[in-house]
Amino acid sequence: MRTIPSLKHLAATALLIAFTGCITIEENYSFKKNGSGTMEYVVDLSELGDIMKSVNAAADSEAKKDDDLGTMDMNDEVAALKGIAGISKVKLDTKTEWVQKVRFSFKDISSLNAALNVLMPDSTGTPTTFFSWDGNTLVRSNNRHAYEIGAGMAKGGEEEEGAEEGDENGMDMSTILASMKYKYSFKFAQSTGETTAAPGVVVEQHGTKEVAMSTDFGVISKDPKALDLRIPLVK
Repeated sequence: MRTIPSLKHLAATALLIAFTGCITIEENYSFKKNGSGTMEYVVDLSELGDIMKSVNAAADSEAKKDDDLGTMDMNDEVAALKGIAGISKVKLDTKTEWVQKVRFSFKDISSLNAALNVLMPDSTGTPTTFFSWDGNTLVRSNNRHAYEIGAGMAKGGEEEEGAEEGDENGMDMSTILASMKYKYSFKFAQSTGETTAAPGVVVEQHGTKEVAMSTDFGVISKDPKALDLRIPLVK
């Protein structure tokens, strides 16, 4: 994912301008009874964008020229998604500044997993089976993608400030990680049972066919599997 290096750069800036709520990542799914559906992947840096506009407004022209923090695109990922069998209607929405939304339709779980490996690779380079079925239960497993985003932010902050473990800067980084959000939403054609998620993940049931989950990168930094979950369906 091309946004990760930029996010590490943003992490270093975070400690200097003491922002909160810098990033929200969302995965929004809709599943039909036959296993096909749609997915929307959102990277939202709008709060940071507002701060950077203020910083740039006060900066001199040379600083503006050197600043490329606003550069964030997922064009390579979109091109790769269009080449995956079973993936269709791929669309990149960049209408909102500092927010990128990738939407697509998937034929089945196999094609969805292939798409997610494009959107959310990790440093191992090993393909991940993000979704699988265990009887009537939809199982979500994760690689280290989200964990490595948080780790990159923390490392970038330490390098920028020369932080030592347990010092004041380290505490600030924990606060920043806790302000970074990760969200799921699922819609199904049939009713769902009780969703199983890790400690620190808030589960909200909306009616009988929709469920949403949210957590933060502080939780993910302590448990790389925090985003794993199980959603039983009533068939």
